[in-house]
Amino acid sequence: MEYTVTAENDGVRADRIVKNICADAGYVFIQKLFRTHKVKVNGKKVAASDRVKAGDKIQIFANISEKAPDIREHSPQLFEKLKSMIIFENDDFFAINKPAGLAVQLGTGLTVCVETFIKAYPNADCHLVHRLDKDTSGVLLIAKGQQAARKLTQLFRENEIQKTYLAIVDGKIKKAGVITDFLEKGKDEKMHVATAGQKAVTDYKPLQTVGYNTLLELKPHTGRKHQLRVHCAEELKAPILGDKKYNKNPQYNKLFLHAYKLQIENIEITAELPEHFREMIGE
Repeated sequence: MEYTVTAENDGVRADRIVKNICADAGYVFIQKLFRTHKVKVNGKKVAASDRVKAGDKIQIFANISEKAPDIREHSPQLFEKLKSMIIFENDDFFAINKPAGLAVQLGTGLTVCVETFIKAYPNADCHLVHRLDKDTSGVLLIAKGQQAARKLTQLFRENEIQKTYLAIVDGKIKKAGVITDFLEKGKDEKMHVATAGQKAVTDYKPLQTVGYNTLLELKPHTGRKHQLRVHCAEELKAPILGDKKYNKNPQYNKLFLHAYKLQIENIEITAELPEHFREMIGE
């Protein structure tokens, strides 16, 4: 599929142009097109946030019919499952306690994800405004409508939403501190601490010793890919339990990383710890 940018769209973000072309496609699906380099401008790779110029040729190398189905029948089963995950709701957005193992977006071999469930929400145009890794549990926000989505996205971008995670790491951490470094993707497709790249900042504080392990409170001030997992593994030398990517001896099948709390203006949303966490710390 090819599209030529018109004068009235000069300077518009690439992902907004693609959204206009693929009107029925969801936000997550469109972002995945960019991450997997299935969108090119003038034959070159492009980021979702890049701005296009009048006359640019946008090519989309994907079958739009392959996107996640638009579930407008509001399947009662899907909506009931969604309701069981909702932990906060107002007129602008709602929050779920995402279970570990549930992907936010569809990927290879997956048939269901968070986006599948939110499309079953009746009488609302729901949008994902951030994401959690598949194996990370905890608070995930979903906006109701475009206006709420734009506001929440802006708040995340400006670091006006405070995020608190809990993790159980392999090792004993005795003091609190702040990690400030740079992260970049290595040839092994994993993120690593580097001398250049994207700046990453995380506050950490030990809360409880759990045998030879430590329950940590982690507060990221930036939102880099796998930031907390890399900071624990490479900076603290205490990888997160169950992390098959960054822990050479993960020990457990489930990841011990939980998005515990979000603070949005005067609203605080807290997600109950999953069972494998509670068992580990004796709750």
